Amino acid sequence: MTVLSFVTPLLIIGCGEEVIDIRKEELVVEGYIADGEFPVVFVTSTLPITEDSKEFQFKEYVAQWARVGITTEDGKMIYLTARYDSHYFPPYVFTTTAIRGQAGKKYHLTVDWRKMHGEATATIPTSVPIDAIWCHPCQDSDTLRQVSVCFQDNSESHDYYLLQSRRNEEPMNPQLCLFGIIDDVTLSNSEVTTSIRRGGLITEIKEYTPYYAVGDDVDVWLMHVDSLTYHYWYGVSNSKQLGRSLLFNVTTPLDGNIHGGHGIWYGCGLGQKNIKVD
Repeated sequence: MTVLSFVTPLLIIGCGEEVIDIRKEELVVEGYIADGEFPVVFVTSTLPITEDSKEFQFKEYVAQWARVGITTEDGKMIYLTARYDSHYFPPYVFTTTAIRGQAGKKYHLTVDWRKMHGEATATIPTSVPIDAIWCHPCQDSDTLRQVSVCFQDNSESHDYYLLQSRRNEEPMNPQLCLFGIIDDVTLSNSEVTTSIRRGGLITEIKEYTPYYAVGDDVDVWLMHVDSLTYHYWYGVSNSKQLGRSLLFNVTTPLDGNIHGGHGIWYGCGLGQKNIKVD
C-alpha cells in the first residue's frame, strides 16, 4: 500500500508574478511507514525553470538511484533498494522487506541523491480499524454506487485521519479521497460513518466521478496520522483545488518535515477493507 497518486506534487514549478523565477534543483522526498507494513519512499526533485531550459524530461527529475536509509530506535541502519514498477507513479520506488513498521516506534530517514541531502524522523501512531464497509445506490444512476465505512474514534485524544481508496485497475498509489482529511474535533461523536469519495486520477479530469461503478474492486485505507501529516496533506488538497491541476500546482509551500529538502516522511496507523461493488 502506498500513499501517494494521487498524485502529490512531487515536481514543483516556481513562478513569480511577472517572470519565471529561476530556481536551483532541490530535493523532494515523499515516503511513509505504516504499522505492520514495509516503508515506501519516492525521491524526486524540484523543476528549475531558466531562460535556456531544455525540453522537460520527466525522468531527469525522478531518482532511479539514491542512497536511502532508515535508522530504527535501536540504532540499526537499513538501506532501501530502488526498483522500477510501472504500477506506481513515479515508477521508481525505494523500499525494503527488512523493516516492518511498529506503532509507537520512531524511524529516521536519510536521503542522498546527486549533491542533495535530506532527512526526517517519523513516529507511527496506533492503527484504527475500519469496522465495516458497504455500498449503496447513487441517485439518478443505475451503474454507480456510493461506498461508506465506519470506524471508532478515540474521544479521549485528539486524532487525525486520512482516507484513501484504490480501484483494482488503478495505479498502486491509492487516491486521497475527496473530503478524506479528518480532524476529529469536527466529528459529532466517536462512532464515525463517512462516505468514501474518489480523489481522481490525472487522466480523468473531464470524466471524473467521486463514485464507484458496479463491478469495481475497491480497497479503502484509514490512515491514523499526526498533526504535521494532516496539515501537509490538507495543504496538498488545497493546492490541487486552487491550482486546478492534478500535477502542476500553485506555489504555496507545503508544511513538510524534510530537513534539507521538501516533502514529508511520516508514520501511520492503518485500517483496511476491501469491497466488490454490486
